[in-house]
Amino acid sequence: MLWMAACTSEDYETGNGEYSFLRADFAEVHTADEKKVVNARTDEGDTLVLQPPLDCSWATVPDSTYRALLYYSREPGNKLEVKGFSAAQVLVLQAKEVKDETKVRTDPLTLESAWISPNGKYLNLGMFVKTGVSDAKDAYQTLAMMRDTTITSEGVRVHHLRLFHNQNGVPEYYSSRIYTSTPLAPFDKGDLLRIEINTYDGPVVRFFEVPER
Repeated sequence: MLWMAACTSEDYETGNGEYSFLRADFAEVHTADEKKVVNARTDEGDTLVLQPPLDCSWATVPDSTYRALLYYSREPGNKLEVKGFSAAQVLVLQAKEVKDETKVRTDPLTLESAWISPNGKYLNLGMFVKTGVSDAKDAYQTLAMMRDTTITSEGVRVHHLRLFHNQNGVPEYYSSRIYTSTPLAPFDKGDLLRIEINTYDGPVVRFFEVPER
């Protein structure tokens, strides 16, 4: 089953406390030790130091960088240190060239949003997938990003991206929100991205121009 991993601070307090004014930012988060997120770089360009380090069960590799949606609060006047509340892992989908069209699955899902990060590093998707509990132990969904490239008569490179989604027999009982990020490093400034996603209402196409990074 495809699911979003998240970690949460255990000392959350209700009411008008330190978590009353949470921020949520997409970021690259970094671990020092296993399962300990110590700092982050947001898509807006802010550098954050998490104090204390945030426990994240999915961030299993020490001294590594992960993509995440980070929830945190900051004390007034403190521009660097923040208190982490939770971090949901964002799936990173590398755009891979299509080698066998017959194996490309485009089972439907629900597209909520699509945008390029302010720093120009990622193409992001917010989606809902249908999921549920299956009796089969190997029942899990798969997501990937496929691409092929053409060149227009004006010499513009157009990258045709398609979201690969294999429902793989997972029951469609309820909706679960997920986020994905596709790195734009392989593409050049001015390239055109054409992304096609199959939804329950039919195929949806979005266009983006690769910005300067």
